[in-house]
Amino acid sequence: MTGLRFLLAGGGTSGHITPALAIADQICADHPDAEIRFCGTERGLESILVPRAGYSLTTIRASGLPSKPSPALFRAAADFWAGRRQCRRILFEFQPNAVIGTGGYVCSPVIAAAAGLRIPVILHEQNAFPGRSNRLMARKSQAVCISFPGTETRFPAGTPVFLTGNPVRGSYFALTRDQARSRLAEQGLAITGKTNLVLMIGGSLGSRTINQAVLAFDPDPDFWSKYGSNLLVVLAAGHRQYSDISHQAAGKTWLDVREYIHDLDLLMAAADLVVSRSGAMTCAELAALGRPSILVPYPYAAGDHQTFNARALADAGASILCPDSEMSAGYLNNMLPQLLNDPVGLERMGRAAAKLARPDAARAICQKLYEVMM
Repeated sequence: MTGLRFLLAGGGTSGHITPALAIADQICADHPDAEIRFCGTERGLESILVPRAGYSLTTIRASGLPSKPSPALFRAAADFWAGRRQCRRILFEFQPNAVIGTGGYVCSPVIAAAAGLRIPVILHEQNAFPGRSNRLMARKSQAVCISFPGTETRFPAGTPVFLTGNPVRGSYFALTRDQARSRLAEQGLAITGKTNLVLMIGGSLGSRTINQAVLAFDPDPDFWSKYGSNLLVVLAAGHRQYSDISHQAAGKTWLDVREYIHDLDLLMAAADLVVSRSGAMTCAELAALGRPSILVPYPYAAGDHQTFNARALADAGASILCPDSEMSAGYLNNMLPQLLNDPVGLERMGRAAAKLARPDAARAICQKLYEVMM
């Protein structure tokens, strides 16, 4: 197949964007002459992440449905119809062979427009509990690729569902700890082979629970005498809290506060331990890199899917599950010294995580994509 064109839609948070980028990378590997475009919004993270990855992004109007009846419902409906009209024009002009949706509110108008023009559509669902956009658009697709067994029961009867796993970009499988640390040091991070690096990420928007626990972290003096000069905690505080958290962190030389982490593959590969929310893509990336973790599920996620994600790793011995209500400075004061003092245990957790990796996920999704085009 030559001269192929594909439109990918997914956005809002990195959890919808990174799998779309992994799929795009696989298409390029399979068909180097393929033309790929992304569709998103100006305010979503896709406006940053997609161009950084080297792909073209076209923006449309779109907004999420409110969880409860409110005036925002009227705006969401107006944005849907306006976005759908924009998508029809984009599709007429681009003439893609297929459209791929990875969730997020931007997907609904794109998929609806593509289905109306009889363009083949496939969806990818990252979580155990599907998002609203994918549930609503499933009937308009030729295939829905899922990441967890059992998710098929949450789609309408008759939906063509296929278990593929979550696609992770190739860099997550290629990096070693030493390679990542060397590259980070070249970029100016004060890190050596002896540094005890703890990476803390609260999802693309940040986590107030994790942020506050880190700020109040204060273990006993023995910990500081052993690890003080070799401890580095990198915290992704999130856009909304970054200014306040970075101000409060002044003077904590062991703490590196960032608004957002763009080189997540490098920092995750370099980390001795990751403390994070348990979004599906984060869990897939931890598995790809074989990193031990403490996972703190977001308690208000739809269907409590983050607890399901975290439990899959915890049951395999790859992670420790910490409910949001239990994450605190006291918890970190106890757990970080305990884990850092047990490098053999951390290595064992990392090996358990690696066994959960699905390096063939992007290839399996693309195989299904090519099938629906025939």
